Amino acid sequence: MRTLILSTMLVATVGCTNMEIKQIADSVSDIAGGSFPSNLGSYSQNKSSEPAGSGYQHKKQQYSKSSERFRITEATRMNNEVGLIRPLQTEKNPKGMTMVRVLGYHRDSGADMASTQYFYKVDNSGWLNKDAVSSFSPNAFVVNSGVYYLKVQAKQGEFHATGEIVLQKGVTNIVSVELE
Repeated sequence: MRTLILSTMLVATVGCTNMEIKQIADSVSDIAGGSFPSNLGSYSQNKSSEPAGSGYQHKKQQYSKSSERFRITEATRMNNEVGLIRPLQTEKNPKGMTMVRVLGYHRDSGADMASTQYFYKVDNSGWLNKDAVSSFSPNAFVVNSGVYYLKVQAKQGEFHATGEIVLQKGVTNIVSVELE
């Protein structure tokens, strides 16, 4: 009997994909009266008054979209960065001070977006300073040069961007932020 089952499986699996082979093996196992675990589902011996075709049960599919809460005022890094933050250009300013101006855009359409920005200074060990430098307008403002972790939130809608940026010393750093 086993020889017949094995030869049937061998002939049936020639030219099949892995998924098809697994389905054939499960079917042959069910016909032979076996109860072998499968990653496609499980077979159970039907000892109740259920209909004959109900011995197979699919595994319950679990779909999840893991998302973490965005809090612009907390000095924490996101596990998965959102949006896109990049230095666009630098301009000389008359005072020779380090300044930054943020230009916000919608990532899909490219439209201008008003936003709120929080700059968290990153120390040499990679830790974020708990006190942020914040800006609520698109105007340039004075900051210290160095590495910052930037959190940006659109003033309208649920659009965000996070990431690190390096601000150069003695110039106005223009930063492009694509919110998503």
